[in-house]
Amino acid sequence: MKNPKTVAAVAVVVILVILGSVWMMRRGQGNEGLDLTSDAMMQAATKKVGGAPPTDGGTPFEVKDVTIGGQAHRAIYAPPHSRLTYRIDVPRRGVLTVLFGLREDAWPKETDGAQFRIGVSDGRTYEEYLREYINPKANERDRRWFDAVIDLSAYEGQQVDVILSTDPGPPKGPHTAVADYAVWAAPQIVAK
Repeated sequence: MKNPKTVAAVAVVVILVILGSVWMMRRGQGNEGLDLTSDAMMQAATKKVGGAPPTDGGTPFEVKDVTIGGQAHRAIYAPPHSRLTYRIDVPRRGVLTVLFGLREDAWPKETDGAQFRIGVSDGRTYEEYLREYINPKANERDRRWFDAVIDLSAYEGQQVDVILSTDPGPPKGPHTAVADYAVWAAPQIVAK
């Protein structure tokens, strides 16, 4: 027969390991969310910029605090034509929350706005959940942060690509990427 003290000690260690694992999982993807602007997530993300590189808006995919309409948020500069792809393990009742807009220093310049798109790919299909064109130079109502909440529960328990894309100017007709200082702010995956 085994020593009861040894069995009890092993049981306590197993319980502590299980509790520690649950705590770490909740800490990493719990209600406080998985921050897509973190150094680890930005390094792991696939980044693509098409067209001519920006000349005066900064470095593509630079993460810094950006203020729009008096509200500052941690943001990713993503000039058109750009795409950020994050490989995500979707948590139970997973939701993507994100803000987006054009930086205030673009407003007095010759910007013709930008289009923001959010999509999800499970490796077989691609589903677009957001397509929003904003132009704060032409429309004062666009001089703010826009927000998006994308329900990912259809992908619960799966590994998917969450894709944040920006395109220049009006979706139809002539457009340029001049001064289209598009930013994605506070993107995170949370379990609701």
